[in-house]
Parts: sequence; C-alpha cells; structure tokens
Amino acid sequence: MVVLRDVSVTVPRGGALTVVGPSGSGKSSFLRCLNRLEEPSTGSVRFHGRDIQSLDPLTLRRRMALVAQTPVLFEGSVRGNLWTHPPGTGIDLSEGRLHAGLGEVGLAPDLLDRDGATLSGGEKQRVTLARALLADPEVLLLDEPASALDPPNAARLAETISSLRRARSLTVVVVTHQPELVRRLGGRLLYLVGGAVAAEAAIDGAEGEVGDRRLRAFLAGLADQPDEATGR
Repeated sequence: MVVLRDVSVTVPRGGALTVVGPSGSGKSSFLRCLNRLEEPSTGSVRFHGRDIQSLDPLTLRRRMALVAQTPVLFEGSVRGNLWTHPPGTGIDLSEGRLHAGLGEVGLAPDLLDRDGATLSGGEKQRVTLARALLADPEVLLLDEPASALDPPNAARLAETISSLRRARSLTVVVVTHQPELVRRLGGRLLYLVGGAVAAEAAIDGAEGEVGDRRLRAFLAGLADQPDEATGR
C-alpha cells in the first residue's frame, strides 16, 4: 500500500509549512517521515542538504522535535515531565531554564509543582511544547496541536506557535484542521489527497489571492477540510 507518492517540498530555515487534507490522506505519515519515526521506501528526506538516514535518529529528533496530537505526560509533576529527556543530551534543565520554558508557552512557573494529571488539555499541550523546546530544536513538527482544544484555547495556542516561530527563527511544519493556525503562521499550505499533493499555495494573510477554491474555503473557515469528493 502506497501512503505517500511524489510529495516534494522545500521549507527554508525559519519558514512554515501547513499540511491539510481529509483523513487517511497521509498527513501524519508525512510528518513522521521528517524525523525518522517512519522511513520512506523510496525517495529521501534531506536536512541541511544531508539525507536524514545518515543522521543519528536521537540527534535528529532533538533538532526536529515532534509534538504529537495527544499530549503525553508521564506520572508526576510538571517539573519531572520537563526533566524527561534522553540521557547525555546536555540540555539545560536548571530551575531558571524551566521557568523560562514555561513562560515561552504562556504558563506560570508555579505550575512546576502541579501533578501533570491535574492539568487541562490546553495546559498539557503547552507543557509538551515546552519540553520539546528545552532541547532548542531548529524545526518544530506539530501533529494536530489544537484538535482537542476549545476555540479560545486553540486561538491562544496558534498565537503561541506563531510567536515562537518569530522569536526563535523556528522552522514549523504542522498538520492541522484549524484555519486560524494556518493564517497566523503563514508560509506554504499543502493539500494532500490519497497521499499526493492536490493543491498548494503561499499564505500571506491575503486569502483572496489563493488560487485554489478548496484552499480559499478552508482558510475562510467555511469547511473543516477541502472538498475531496468533488475535487474542486
């Protein structure tokens, strides 16, 4: 079974790419191929010009951090969760750095002593984001980061991600159903159907300049996904 075919895209340092499409179109598989959580059977993924299969997976995943759709927190405090990284990575996990990390994602330092199980969905998502950022990645891979959030929290998370991209010169690749996140991030929008690119566009805040009708409807919030059935 072919999950992705003929998908070719370049994302510059500090750029943004948003991937949309119907369920089963290969969006999450595309994201997972970027840091070797899945390996393509043909073709290649290149990072700074090097095939990522030549890079150590743990090193690669530190430089290209993936935040999954469902936030994963371990038993214990928020502090303990932020401390959870592979041994020998040399990450600064001092108290000051933890405070700064929470502040970056809009959380107060007094959250450090809270049990992770008591956090709201939005707080858990922000903690997992802070944990990824402690490793100082160059690329942030986000799989449906706002799917479980109510509209106000989804909007706040979209603003956080957009601000982090600007402040850190982060390259952001995100799979989402949220037009608000796409509009705030800008960059390029890629629409997958059946594992192939059906449409793409540059997003600069001027939705009327996007040529594809399906993508204009998505950005305007008129549909959860572009219309796969009609192909229009």
